[in-house]
Amino acid sequence: MAQEREEIKGVKLATNCPILTHVVYADDLILLGHAEDGEVQQLCDIMEEFGAVSGLAINPTKSKLWFLEPCEEQLVWTIQNKLRADEARDEERYLGAILSKSNTAKKTGMMLLDKIKSKLTGWRSNMLSHAGRLVLIKSVLMSVPVYYMSVEMIPKGIIRQMESQIAKFFWGKTDKDRYMSFISWKRICQPVDRGGLGVRKLSTFGEALLLKLVWDMASEEDKIWVQVCRSKYYSILGFWRAVNVGGTSNIWKQEVKLRHTFKENVMWQVAKGDKIPALSQPWFPEWRVAQQASRNDRKITVSDLFDFDTNQWNLQEMRRLLGDETARQIDSLIQKLRSIPSMTDRLVWSHTKSGSYTVKDGYDYLIQNREIQGQEVQWKYIWKWKNVSPKIKVFMWRLLSDGLPLAQNLHNRIQSISPMCVRCNQENEYATHCFFFCQGSRMVWFAGSLGISTDSLPLNVCEALHMITQQMNEENIRIFCLTLWEIWLARNDLVFQHRRFDPIAICKKVQAMGHAIEGARGENLELHQLVERVPYELSVDEWQVLVDASWDTSQRAGSACVIYHEGVLVRILMQRHEAPDSFYAETLALQEAIQWVEEFFQAREGQKVKLFSDCLNLTTAIHEGDLTSIPSWRAAPLIARMLEQIENWGGKVSLQHVRREAVNPAHVLANEARRKNVTYNGIATAAIMCENRIGMALDRRFFQQVEEAPP
Repeated sequence: MAQEREEIKGVKLATNCPILTHVVYADDLILLGHAEDGEVQQLCDIMEEFGAVSGLAINPTKSKLWFLEPCEEQLVWTIQNKLRADEARDEERYLGAILSKSNTAKKTGMMLLDKIKSKLTGWRSNMLSHAGRLVLIKSVLMSVPVYYMSVEMIPKGIIRQMESQIAKFFWGKTDKDRYMSFISWKRICQPVDRGGLGVRKLSTFGEALLLKLVWDMASEEDKIWVQVCRSKYYSILGFWRAVNVGGTSNIWKQEVKLRHTFKENVMWQVAKGDKIPALSQPWFPEWRVAQQASRNDRKITVSDLFDFDTNQWNLQEMRRLLGDETARQIDSLIQKLRSIPSMTDRLVWSHTKSGSYTVKDGYDYLIQNREIQGQEVQWKYIWKWKNVSPKIKVFMWRLLSDGLPLAQNLHNRIQSISPMCVRCNQENEYATHCFFFCQGSRMVWFAGSLGISTDSLPLNVCEALHMITQQMNEENIRIFCLTLWEIWLARNDLVFQHRRFDPIAICKKVQAMGHAIEGARGENLELHQLVERVPYELSVDEWQVLVDASWDTSQRAGSACVIYHEGVLVRILMQRHEAPDSFYAETLALQEAIQWVEEFFQAREGQKVKLFSDCLNLTTAIHEGDLTSIPSWRAAPLIARMLEQIENWGGKVSLQHVRREAVNPAHVLANEARRKNVTYNGIATAAIMCENRIGMALDRRFFQQVEEAPP
């Protein structure tokens, strides 16, 4: 109210910038104004009135005055007396962040480095295993800089110092300036499924944090800082074409640098097109080509290219602006979404299911596109092994990464160290020799409960481990890993304690540690478990279609529709797909069912069909017609089209959410379609079900022989 009465002027950082009078978070408050006697008096009156109403008071000892420009000494003294606060020194803090008139990036970086060093000082790395240190690094040390790096680009030199301190802690060398590590920090920071330990690369994580600011500006979030940046930096040219000029903040300079990376990975999801400049923002796959080819008519929006009278694209205008080929590519893009009132144009990050940018998704994208090349190993299986302790898993990772201090590895670094095996003194101590081919290790494997003969194993340790473990169950894998661990401990006792390497003692230790723990065995559903009758949860008074999908992380998907009439199985649909996520796969499965229904109604008018799916998000989106909160933004056009079809059928088709057990027949068939690349659309006749019910339906030779039957 004081601002509206112009009793307080506040601060404007640019011509069209919103007036800033205060910034508040919880009980921390910043008041902004002019160093004028009248305005200062108004602030005093407001604070006194606030105290009288709320019963709270300003603490003068915790309050500071900050003068951005030099003021007369008499004025400074007067303001201090009225506000009862001292003048701030150059480096004050607000919510932990440094406030300074000079560049704060280096100061913030040094503060973070000191924080990390202080935490490491109290930890004894030699009392922890590598797995224990890894937990502390991920849960404690990596969280220290997150808050500060979200608003500040820390200098790379300081980031390298922080990572150096963390690396020394991981290798247990915090008291040494120089040490030997056999696995690079860059490798350690790779995702676990690419041979790393999933530790954050701080420089890359800083970029992911700053990309969140880019996302807020590009998607025009309704935040006060976005309004300030827009007014100050890109009110005329717009965010996508704004440039760095003299006097801009360091954060804005970094945002402009990151804009190219951001631009390569976002796209507009077109609904109405009235908010999207057609030639300056990404809204179709070949947008970059068109944007470079034409620089005219920059105020034209996507909706200007659409003819509302004919409900078609204005192809003539599109050809003029974008070219013939591009015009053909996007001919049907907007029609799929126009009939959904709840949809609006929105910017989407193409690497997430929801379409919204998150720091985690941004970091995953950045780190995977900067991965280092290495040997092909199924790393993810190591971390999925059950009943294997984290300490042993990290040891297995070091072994597969050739990161153990074996004699040959030490010799490669320091020529004066002998590469010979300390046990047999006959061959160089490579990983395979140490753990499999040395005479002592051979005796351990042969005498152990697994009874493994190592004579025919390959020389590559990764290939050797894969050959041994690929046929093992979880319990045997656990015993196998424990055996490797005990061999390593016994080898080290020989080297450092001069204790005899005793294979029998090692076998006894493994047996004592590996008491029979039955590994959890997943129930393997066979196709002959499918029944001819509809599951008991469903009614039998109409046509029923069970719908389900199967998806894996390699983006392979399978869909299946199992169709019943009056409780009798009559038809099966199976299809192999490529899908970016599980929700999109479920949408494709429902689309298959809708297509069958469309063909079905051409032959049988007046009948009703009920669809059953176990995907709650999908059934909710269909029932409510709301596509703004679906998990996969890519599925929106497909769902919009299905909504139109269901509405046109006038209540003859319904969709119901059920438990997984109710659609189990479709679930099993979808798995088979994905794993075996099966495509089938046919009648489930008695001939098909005569052996193992419908088990014959998965024989590929059968699929090649069966002619596709009409619905």
